[in-house]
Amino acid sequence: MIKKVYIAHPLRGEKPYTEDQCRKNTQRVTKICNKIFSDFTDVIPISPVHAFSFVEPLGCDQRRVLDCCSGLLDACCELWVFGDDWTSSEGCVFEFGEFCRRNKGLIAFCEFDEETRQIKRKAEFDLSRDRSDLVSYVLDLNENPFAEPQK
Repeated sequence: MIKKVYIAHPLRGEKPYTEDQCRKNTQRVTKICNKIFSDFTDVIPISPVHAFSFVEPLGCDQRRVLDCCSGLLDACCELWVFGDDWTSSEGCVFEFGEFCRRNKGLIAFCEFDEETRQIKRKAEFDLSRDRSDLVSYVLDLNENPFAEPQK
């Protein structure tokens, strides 16, 4: 069965927003989606960066775009979050919150190594059973339960 996976990645990034930052992030998300498409035959990557590429990221009605992203999230059973700086992205924070409110599905925090072109899952949480661990992970209240033990 093929599953639809929502790919959350910063587009505009942190303020001040720049065209160069948007371009770099779009290129990065394109590489991530290409990798997912080639390596995960059971996944359709749903990328809002690509779905709304016709919208000017620096001059648009961000609220309207986020409302549309909410509709895309409805179609997905998983959310994969990319970017170490995702918490500084208005869009990623919104997408994360919307997905959590649905109280179902899997959230995976991933990293993409540009050099090796590999995707690595740093942590994943099933919302039906791992909600408190997810909150701890995101808020960094506890040690990451998936981290390697320190020697």
